[in-house]
Amino acid sequence: MASSPLSSGTRFHYQWKKDKKFTVTFASGVSLHGHTWHSHEGLLFLPTGAKKIKIRLFSNLLRKMEEGYASTWGEKFDYRKGYWTTPISPDVAYGLEARQIAGEGFRPIVSLTDHDEIAACEGRGITSLEWTAPYHRAVFHIGIHNLPGAHAARMFAALREATRNPDDPGMLRACLEDIASFPDTLIVLNHPLIDQGRIGHAMHVSAVDDFLSHHPGLVHALEINALQSWTVNKRVVAIGERFGVPLISGGDRHGIEPNGAINLTAAADFGGFAREIREEKKSDILFMPQFRDPLSLRYLRNAEVIMGYYPELGDRSHWYDRVFYQCPDGVTRSVAQMVGDRSTLVKTTERIAKMLRATADVSTPFAPLFAKTKSTTIIHH
Repeated sequence: MASSPLSSGTRFHYQWKKDKKFTVTFASGVSLHGHTWHSHEGLLFLPTGAKKIKIRLFSNLLRKMEEGYASTWGEKFDYRKGYWTTPISPDVAYGLEARQIAGEGFRPIVSLTDHDEIAACEGRGITSLEWTAPYHRAVFHIGIHNLPGAHAARMFAALREATRNPDDPGMLRACLEDIASFPDTLIVLNHPLIDQGRIGHAMHVSAVDDFLSHHPGLVHALEINALQSWTVNKRVVAIGERFGVPLISGGDRHGIEPNGAINLTAAADFGGFAREIREEKKSDILFMPQFRDPLSLRYLRNAEVIMGYYPELGDRSHWYDRVFYQCPDGVTRSVAQMVGDRSTLVKTTERIAKMLRATADVSTPFAPLFAKTKSTTIIHH
């Protein structure tokens, strides 16, 4: 597998350029940044995404939804109050990543990172999450990996408390210092250039620079995200070079496509891998074949899985059972509970789902798995 070095100590490798000596150099493959049905995924991307894809049907759907909500509840629809969940269980998520790594001849090390939740990690030996970290007006997603068992509950509670107190940056620093004090942990700034707080791109980039400048040694790596464009990732490379911070892989998996990039390591466990990154500032990123597919097509495949129908899930079988919103009365309801399963919103979205299924090309190495997205073999153990 051919490689290209960076001055930051990071090397890029490509699975489609195989080298037989590779499996001698590295013992394990590490999957970072993957989600399960415990992860609450925000809805803020919807209005921005509608403008980008320029599909009138989708834009009209959002407008009708907003109007219907305002008519029913007497207030403007706030995308910040909603979230969705993937139909993928922790066992399936782990299996997708472990099988891909083992298939390349490496020992699998899998760190599941749900948003502000560690339930999927129970009994797996690696307790991790993707932390929503407020920083002044910005919001970062920070990968917190391998919390020490005896301290995991305490640290998790502190992270959640810091999220609830965005006006106290001292809480953020205290959390990072506490976690970093354990040598087997890893702190990663995930997709650094995504403006999670919707404050404007320039202001967000300025916040990233300020954050890295004022927290030296507390961010161990910057993520090269396999579901972002290479143009964006190249800019992350430049930030890593400027601050002397290693780069690390992040697949950001939500569906059944395994992570498009993993890390390789000579270590046998996550602690050893973390020390390689932290102490040696050495990182080897392996890009997988799916990384070469058009990004738009990969998004389509993910959307088809996310919007699929899974009778095995009972009261979360349909997409509209897996999208939730906190109503003005304080009750969080699914879309089905809010508008019913035969509403115009649901019917129109079903049309979009059919369009996705017709558009998504399954003529890839993942076709057999993709074809089973409505099977219990995908959703359950």
